[in-house]
Amino acid sequence: MAAAVSFVLLGLGLVALVLRRDLVMKLLALGLINSSAILFLLSVGDRPGGSAPIQLPGETLIMVDPLPQALVLSAIVVNFAILALALVFVMILVERYHTTDSSRIEEELAHETPEEDEPCL
Repeated sequence: MAAAVSFVLLGLGLVALVLRRDLVMKLLALGLINSSAILFLLSVGDRPGGSAPIQLPGETLIMVDPLPQALVLSAIVVNFAILALALVFVMILVERYHTTDSSRIEEELAHETPEEDEPCL
């Protein structure tokens, strides 16, 4: 069930990422896509009745795989870094062009001409 919800969240995030023009909404959609990936990893690692992977001598337990949990922790850290860096770029664009609309920023970029001193990138 959780895997199906994660695929629905992934689809919603992708649709919002493609169709929305506001850069802040695109960042929120990127966060939604990451949350769906985290939910999927947690649903893959779930075992009903599972316990921590610590086994004492003579015990036979159903243990949970710790690898998806480690991947989730890594995914959270990477997502935080990506969103923080992207937010800084959005703040720079808003400061320069006074809008969060990606199509207006693209239009203004098309109308700008590079100056003699400034090298083209």
